[in-house]
Amino acid sequence: MLLSCFLFSDEIAVKEIPLKGLITDRQQEISGMDWYGNNLFLLPENLGGFLFVISKDDIYQSINSNNPNPITPNQISFITPDYSKTIPGFEGFESIAFFGDQFVVTLEAKSDGKMHGYIAWGKINPKTLKAIINDEDLLELPVPTQVKNMTYESALIHENSVILFYEANGKNLRKSAWQHIVSLNDNHSARIDFPNIEYRITDVTKIDHQNKFWAINYLWPGDIDRLNPAEDLISAKYGKGETHQSSKAVERLVEFQIQNGAIHLTNQKPLQIQLLEDNSRNWEGLVRLDKKGFLIVTDKFPGSLLRFISYKSK
Repeated sequence: MLLSCFLFSDEIAVKEIPLKGLITDRQQEISGMDWYGNNLFLLPENLGGFLFVISKDDIYQSINSNNPNPITPNQISFITPDYSKTIPGFEGFESIAFFGDQFVVTLEAKSDGKMHGYIAWGKINPKTLKAIINDEDLLELPVPTQVKNMTYESALIHENSVILFYEANGKNLRKSAWQHIVSLNDNHSARIDFPNIEYRITDVTKIDHQNKFWAINYLWPGDIDRLNPAEDLISAKYGKGETHQSSKAVERLVEFQIQNGAIHLTNQKPLQIQLLEDNSRNWEGLVRLDKKGFLIVTDKFPGSLLRFISYKSK
């Protein structure tokens, strides 16, 4: 039977999916992930020329085992322009999202003392899984406000468009927390309304048949000064789990829905992740695992960690 994680006072403990190989090098700094068919793609932030790939079968073997063997992800060729030369102040990739045999990535840069956000389009070979982005397939989108090291951390494919999520949407930073929505047909950009939500949004799942999706909502205590959070209305409504009551850190998943041309928080209770006693995990990638729950991954803090969250919607 599938092993489920324990529930602790409205918090969920994550189950380790052990890894080995290059992905365990913190310098790979995983910044996003998404499914392409039955393959889980993990995106390193840096220009290494490859993506990490893990099969769904390997994921299930791991979470169904009491003593799983570490997984060594495959490294698939990722051909891109040399953005370190073509984008001033290029800092890295931030997210990836697939649609058919195509995908988008978001990119982050800092130049002239300001943050800059970009989106690029690519294609994947369904046989070899080789991913390619051409030089001309790049678009800069101005960030809605200037916060150090914060740009477009997530991408969501919806119908014939991609929604880019700026990661800082708190009430004290943005009166109107709209997001960019870009047509996949002609690159036309518009805005879609989004609720003010404190802390950071660091990745989102694919959207489901009800136009619902989940997002990572994360706070590292060291970011409090630059995020200047207002009252956390989610905690005020639903309360805090046991470990969250004694920590400034926040690690949770929240559910959204697109309705009437806008994005709204649903009435679904957030999933609070049981915190570590003495450290904070910078969760950067999120996907659903069928109807079993979620897979979630960190960048390099406190290491490259892939975890399973057991959850069935009620």
